[in-house]
Amino acid sequence: MRLTGVTALVAVLCLASPAGVEAREIPAQAGETTVTARQLALSRRYIDLIQGEQLRTAIQAMVEVQVQTEGRNLPDEDRRFLTGLTGELVGDLVPAMMDQMVPVYANGFSESELEALLAFYDTPEGRTIIAKTFELLPVATAAVMSVMPRMFDKMAVRMCEHYGCDPVEVRAAMYAGAGLPSPAGTPAPARRK
Repeated sequence: MRLTGVTALVAVLCLASPAGVEAREIPAQAGETTVTARQLALSRRYIDLIQGEQLRTAIQAMVEVQVQTEGRNLPDEDRRFLTGLTGELVGDLVPAMMDQMVPVYANGFSESELEALLAFYDTPEGRTIIAKTFELLPVATAAVMSVMPRMFDKMAVRMCEHYGCDPVEVRAAMYAGAGLPSPAGTPAPARRK
């Protein structure tokens, strides 16, 4: 039984450092200005608005879908355990992930840019846009993924025209690398030992 999606997500969540972000100045990188405590505070508010509960909900939903699809052969008790464990990890680690993003946004945006972002996202319309963005994310991802087969097909043909390889094998390797099932009539790539 493969639970690679769940395992990968749990691993990503476990890699997030629990360190909080203090309201202090961050030393500048070469060519950058110093990040102020105000930028950090504005960045924290921005992240809370755009990713707070929505991020927790989105991660929880993704894991539940993974457990449902990849764990369909697991006993109900195991599926409930994995879903519960993930809920616990999301509750513990999403705040830590958000803490790590605070200095990233504070470094990336000026105080006036953060204020402008907050002025918009802290309105009813801004919050509606945030919610709809998270709702549309799975549909948008599916739309992008629907183009991947054509991209892989074209890329495999062009690469093999240039390098003199078998486009069927290259395409199969691309599908496998993206975690997609090989298209009909395409052999799965040989496993390297």
